[in-house]
Amino acid sequence: MRIVLVHPRMNVMGGGERVAIHSIKEALREGHEVYLACEKFDVDAFEDFFGVQGLFNDVRLLTYPPFRPLVRRAVLYQRLIYYQLMVRSIVSKRRRFDLIMNTAEIGNQPAARLPTVQYCYFPDYFSHLETNGFPNLWELYYSPARAFYHSRVSHIDRLLAVSDYTREFVKEKWGRDSTTLYPPCPVDLYSGLRDQPKENLVITVGRIGPEKRMEVFLNIARRMPRLNFAIIGSLSPDKKSYSDMLKKTAPSNVSFVLAPLRKVKDILGKAKVYVHSALNEHFGITIVEAMAAGCVPVVHNSGGAREIVTNSVGSKWDTVDEASKQIANLLEDDAVRGEFSKAAAARSKLFRPEAFESGLARVLSEFQRSS
Repeated sequence: MRIVLVHPRMNVMGGGERVAIHSIKEALREGHEVYLACEKFDVDAFEDFFGVQGLFNDVRLLTYPPFRPLVRRAVLYQRLIYYQLMVRSIVSKRRRFDLIMNTAEIGNQPAARLPTVQYCYFPDYFSHLETNGFPNLWELYYSPARAFYHSRVSHIDRLLAVSDYTREFVKEKWGRDSTTLYPPCPVDLYSGLRDQPKENLVITVGRIGPEKRMEVFLNIARRMPRLNFAIIGSLSPDKKSYSDMLKKTAPSNVSFVLAPLRKVKDILGKAKVYVHSALNEHFGITIVEAMAAGCVPVVHNSGGAREIVTNSVGSKWDTVDEASKQIANLLEDDAVRGEFSKAAAARSKLFRPEAFESGLARVLSEFQRSS
């Protein structure tokens, strides 16, 4: 089949881009002809960041200029219109495509008469509704976008959900059934770190931004001044003010490491505990990465994190006090921590890229039989 993968912003270089990577890999492995519709991006930097040198050698790139807002208001709507125009142009000019595979937001899905697979992270997710002090105004502002997102659903043949948590919301918000297909996690990259000597180090990993609630991680660190804490992450220019605030208010026992995790994985190998503070995270790839390295996960009791972290591999918390106590208990009894560490590393293998790829292969074979 000729498959066009829609993923406008490859330069974000997060979990969604890892989904795109392994979708491309599996499609190529199955012998399909793969096209990628996206903004222009630095291919070499992308391949270096993820360690996937040569990935795009056999992919036909259908790129367009990066989105630039005309004005500083209604940016969401400007972006939706821009991506619709760009992707629709690509699809309409190349009618020989057999399948559209969208690994980004459903709002990027063109109204094309082609079979479509949509990988869904979360339906109708608008961050301002959770973080801004004027929810009613934002509800009004986002209502046309929500209606547009719902209109795209009718163009989707198969919905894949990043977690059971997301799958339930897809059913509730969109009235559609979906299949849970956990995202590909680079477990093998970190599994060799499990048996390395550990230190009394607590870490968190992720893109530095308000949605990750790293200020909560700082609050935990303040309550445990004798422990060392570290934030490992990447930073986009639009989140610099948030990063500056974190650094300004961080206690002295917190260090910051701005680098891809794979390039500083030795720090992960030294840590005993991994803390995840995000509220209602749709999944949490970094949790799995930390588990693979032997870190015991201590995660917020919400979202997809609850599916990853069972009672046998780590703990879940609702308050900063609870998180602090759970960390303290783990570090007081190294034998117990070691058992959790072993169980966490074993469970992480359930989320290897091979599991994602085999699940996607089954979906692609269904469309191939019908094409």
